[in-house]
Amino acid sequence: MAACSWQPGQPAQDEFRRIACAEIDRGLEVLGDEDRHRAVHTVRQRGKKVRALLRLVRDAAPQLYRRENAAFRDTMRRISEDRDAGVAVETYDALLSRFSEDGMAEELAPIRSVLAERRQEVLGEDLEARLEGIRAELVAARERVEGWELEGAGFAVFEGGVARTYRRARARMHAAYDEGTSSAFHLWRKRAKYHRQHLRLLEAAWPEVVEPHRQQVHALTDLLGDDHDLAVLRADLTAAPARFAGARRVAALCGLLDRRRAELQAAAHALGQRCFAEEEGCIVARLGSYWDVATAGAEAGPLSDPAVAPGW
Repeated sequence: MAACSWQPGQPAQDEFRRIACAEIDRGLEVLGDEDRHRAVHTVRQRGKKVRALLRLVRDAAPQLYRRENAAFRDTMRRISEDRDAGVAVETYDALLSRFSEDGMAEELAPIRSVLAERRQEVLGEDLEARLEGIRAELVAARERVEGWELEGAGFAVFEGGVARTYRRARARMHAAYDEGTSSAFHLWRKRAKYHRQHLRLLEAAWPEVVEPHRQQVHALTDLLGDDHDLAVLRADLTAAPARFAGARRVAALCGLLDRRRAELQAAAHALGQRCFAEEEGCIVARLGSYWDVATAGAEAGPLSDPAVAPGW
């Protein structure tokens, strides 16, 4: 089973600490990657996964959640601009590839040159100092994990966190299409990603059922992530069109960008309605039942009668 999935039947506090350490260790490992853009992106992902873990158990450890969630949030904010600058060129390339038949690549190439230059500026010498600071803070956080305490046992440890995250993600889905703003879609994306991480953490309850659901939520958050990257790029372009080869080129690129965002948001609407079709109480009860059965099975051990095998 995946190292970062919670194992039914194991002491809750032990699993909590084990998963936190595994995520922090992976973050520390990637800081040595020669591809600094990849290092920035991946270490931020690991920080978000620790925050998702803390959100899952927040009702069982409210003070710990508040303290450590803030600590990991503040640590990763140090490189949020590095991530945005690093992904801008990739976002531009994906957009132009999507609309290659429009034949605008040559006309818009000066914009890409500016984006590439900015990436080089941001991913410069100062980045190394920031990443070293993050390394030191992750090492300190890993040491604190040994003192993390969790009250309770069984699905009760997760119930409040699962319910709150799912409820907020579902509400943000409706708000995104009611409001239609980039910030509303970004908030939906963040909440949906936390729900996705909670499914990942609880996947061992019934992998054959929970994993396919998680994969669909993952596909949804990928759509919303692409939309967010385009929204960030658009904001940068329109804030300083003169920097990006002039208003005419920026307007042409924004035309393509808006077309792609409309496609992504339409696809996310259909998929989101499926991923968040259940009422909050239904999905919590369902996951709780899976967890209870898996825990009972873990405590009972393997089947003793070889004549009774899975798949009968």
